[in-house]
Amino acid sequence: MIQMLKEKLCLLSENHRSALAADMDEIMYTTAGDVGIYYDDSGRKFVSILMRFWYLSSADLPDETPDGTKVFQVVFGDETTKETKRLLTANYEFRREFTQGVKPDWTITRIEHPKLLE
Repeated sequence: MIQMLKEKLCLLSENHRSALAADMDEIMYTTAGDVGIYYDDSGRKFVSILMRFWYLSSADLPDETPDGTKVFQVVFGDETTKETKRLLTANYEFRREFTQGVKPDWTITRIEHPKLLE
């Protein structure tokens, strides 16, 4: 996953790379999209959680995109100071083995940023 992500990042413009990053205070909403528990052939237990994030970005992206990116005008101070932010979405799937005695490490198994990482 890391190597694939590094390869994709090298191909992105600086604006698209900055749109991938979100500060904690820019995340507007999160929800668990899917939670699954499964066992492999040797009896090990795993949990998979798909998290969906909606976040604001100041990245300079086109105003019209096929995915319907929304543009917000946020006014700070007076009417002459405006900052444009876009509401973007991201999906991250996390997996962890829950077999007794196994170190509790979460691994990202899927990353989706529609229209940014395609």
